[in-house]
Amino acid sequence: MRMNLYELMERYAGKNKVIPEEESATPELGSSLSLFHESLLASGLPRDESFGAPRLSAEAEVLTVLHISYFAVSFLPFNGVHEQAETNSILFDLYSFFRWMDDLKVQHGLKAVDFAQLMRDLTSTQARCMKLSHLLDEESEHATKRPPTICRTWSDVFEVAKIEGSFLVLNSTDGGETVRLRLSSQTLSEVRPFDQLDLVLGDTSEKWILLEAGSAYPNPQGETE
Repeated sequence: MRMNLYELMERYAGKNKVIPEEESATPELGSSLSLFHESLLASGLPRDESFGAPRLSAEAEVLTVLHISYFAVSFLPFNGVHEQAETNSILFDLYSFFRWMDDLKVQHGLKAVDFAQLMRDLTSTQARCMKLSHLLDEESEHATKRPPTICRTWSDVFEVAKIEGSFLVLNSTDGGETVRLRLSSQTLSEVRPFDQLDLVLGDTSEKWILLEAGSAYPNPQGETE
């Protein structure tokens, strides 16, 4: 019988007698998997709302390194996990869940990925991405102090295509449109190609400006895709 991601997490937690996390929306999953479940919901994966609280209905094949990158680099720090020891413990729990799926021969989107190496790569970028997120937030505050007339707004998770002088060139999620956004040299110094930036942009008809900034996290497979 095929199981969705929530069902797999629930089965793993039951088999391994994971301690419930009563303060979470999914206490039966325990602390670490509840956080991972919450981050996957935040990323927009399909859900089932019939339980009183949303439950993932997506299957494990849909998982990509970007889901793990968002969780490890951006979601955990913004959800009260700041100590490296706690982060390492949560990521080890996640690693154990993926190894359990491998043992059961469950097909998932990260089956060909060296999960331990991926974790090392991601944790090494966390400080840079946190600083970048902070700098982007400061840029948005500066841009909105005396906001010009906005023709339209655009909220998306943009991928960094390249840096051209004082401009950041961004690709939309669907790859259909490119945006040029002027930023300070300090902010640009923290940006890397293939970074994923959760932004709200405003179109003044003459240029795009940064209205709001959310998470920033890398795409470790960007150069090979």
